[in-house]
Amino acid sequence: MTYDRSEIMTEAWKIVRRFLGNGETLGGLLSRALKSVWWTAKEKVRAARLVAEREAKQRQLAERSAASIRAELTDMENRDTLGHAGMARMDELRNALRAADAREAAAAEVDYKEKRELIASSNGRICAVTFIKKDGSERVMKVQPAALKFHVKGDEATEAGRKAAETRAVRHPNLLPVWDAENKAPRSVNLATITRIAVGGHVHLFTA
Repeated sequence: MTYDRSEIMTEAWKIVRRFLGNGETLGGLLSRALKSVWWTAKEKVRAARLVAEREAKQRQLAERSAASIRAELTDMENRDTLGHAGMARMDELRNALRAADAREAAAAEVDYKEKRELIASSNGRICAVTFIKKDGSERVMKVQPAALKFHVKGDEATEAGRKAAETRAVRHPNLLPVWDAENKAPRSVNLATITRIAVGGHVHLFTA
């Protein structure tokens, strides 16, 4: 960052005029005034730089994924000593983690909504859903959304059964109940791992 030398000289002369006549030579007074003004100017620059660096770090932290923040937080929690700076960093990470979790949950819900609606749009037709299984392998399931209602109890389910279904929906919003048209059985598809949906002659690709 550059300094406004003209402004620095102006401020120095203000000091000189204020103390002129105190017995100090003009040269000595001007020298002392310049040192004082330069020190103040450098401190302002240093403070501005620290603020800019802090804001840059905060922006970087706000852009990090919840997984990376959680990993750093876990690493710090496993350290023997942290000190004041370490404790402050942990508080910063915890706040950032809450924000990242909320941000990613909101983004996931938008993604889940789109996938649910695409699958539901096939109605009685067959919809091909490609997803990644727990073992990392890829699977294509042909589902028929309209057929599922004929194979679940719905209103005839017990109160306990209905509550269990509601609990699963709340705890696992990423799991979508579907009817496997090939195996003739109800299944659950993890919306988070769906990479491709083929429905109505159109193919929709996603990043798992």
